[in-house]
Amino acid sequence: MKKLILFFTNPIIGGILSLIGILEILFSIPSSYLNYRISLWIIVLVIGFIILALYLYKKLRILYFIKTYTSDSFGGSRTYTWKWSKTTYYTNVYGYMPDHINVQDITKLDPDTKVYDFSHCITNKDLLQEYIMVSLYDKVENSKQTNLFIQQLHNLEAHYSKQKQ
Repeated sequence: MKKLILFFTNPIIGGILSLIGILEILFSIPSSYLNYRISLWIIVLVIGFIILALYLYKKLRILYFIKTYTSDSFGGSRTYTWKWSKTTYYTNVYGYMPDHINVQDITKLDPDTKVYDFSHCITNKDLLQEYIMVSLYDKVENSKQTNLFIQQLHNLEAHYSKQKQ
C-alpha cells in the first residue's frame, strides 16, 4: 500500500495524470472517448516523454558530477579532495555527502582557477562539507543565481578568514 501511494506522489506520474485531467476538461472529452482519439494521446505521450527526459537528464548530470567532482580549492590556495558517499542520515540536495575530506599542501593551481585569498584555508569540517554540497548544487544547476551565490560565499569566507588573523 505504501509503494502504491508513493507511486502516485512521484512528480512525473502526478504531472501526467493532471495533464490528462486538464485535457479532458479543456476539450470536454469523456474518458471513454479517449480510446478513439489517438492525437490527444500522442500529445500526452510527447509531453510525458519531455518531462521524463528532463528528469533523467538531471539525474544523469548529478551522477556525472558525483563521479567527477572530487576536488576544489574554494577560492583559496589549498586544494581539498574528498569522496562522495550516499546517505539518508543527512538531508541535503541530492542524497550524497562528502566524506574523507583531505587538505593538500599549498600547490600550484591551474591558471584558470580564480584565487580570492592565498592564505584562505577552511578548517571547520562541517563548513567544508556545506561548501562542497553547495558547490555541487551550483555545478548541477549552473544558473546565474547559483554562480553569484557561490562567488559571494567565497568572498564572505575570505573576508572572515582575514578577520580571524
